[in-house]
Amino acid sequence: MDLVQQLLLLSEKLYQTLEYVEEDKDEKRDEQIDLINKLLDARGQTISKLEELGERPLHGHEKEAYLRDLNHGIIERLHTYKGRIKEDMQKLQVSMKSETRYVNPYSHLQNLDGTYFDKRE
Repeated sequence: MDLVQQLLLLSEKLYQTLEYVEEDKDEKRDEQIDLINKLLDARGQTISKLEELGERPLHGHEKEAYLRDLNHGIIERLHTYKGRIKEDMQKLQVSMKSETRYVNPYSHLQNLDGTYFDKRE
């Protein structure tokens, strides 16, 4: 299999993987992120091998336009996936903050037990 065909297959698999998002986020997200990382690494190695050839093997290739569209779609889906993870992290931080307030609701009012610090020595 030539490198262009391998790049095409890896790109299609990555695009399809990013299309399907697991509903059971807690257990499956780590597995999905690992798969995405493996596909990105394999795709990056294939691109590096193509660049080592010295010429531009994709220039004028029959699948060049399809690969460009696929790459654009992969980038969009990666940004969307990153946004979902970011939203989940923000929700987690808010819930942790509200849990802390529930455990000790007067923590923001605590002072130093009426101790007075004098600036003079």
